[in-house]
Amino acid sequence: MNAERTEARRVLLAELDRHTNAGRAIPCRVWPLAGWTSEDVEEQALAARLCPACPASGSCGEYGIAFPHEFGVYGAMTDHDRRPALGRPRKTTETAEEREAS
Repeated sequence: MNAERTEARRVLLAELDRHTNAGRAIPCRVWPLAGWTSEDVEEQALAARLCPACPASGSCGEYGIAFPHEFGVYGAMTDHDRRPALGRPRKTTETAEEREAS
């Protein structure tokens, strides 16, 4: 793990600790077996649905985007959600009007 990633992970874990110590529910800590690091895409998707209620969801998602090779669910995004940023093209359907406008 490089120094930048190590520091970013330390900051994220400290934020999760602050919320936990303040009595706020952190879904990945309340339900640690909910599929956060499952290799099954559907299990990760189910776990990701628990994230929006988390007070650290925003910073957790930023961490996941900054370090897309980090395995698991981060900020309501599965591996698949975060990794298109690595260069894999997103599948989209472009309408004729959109093609003409560009």
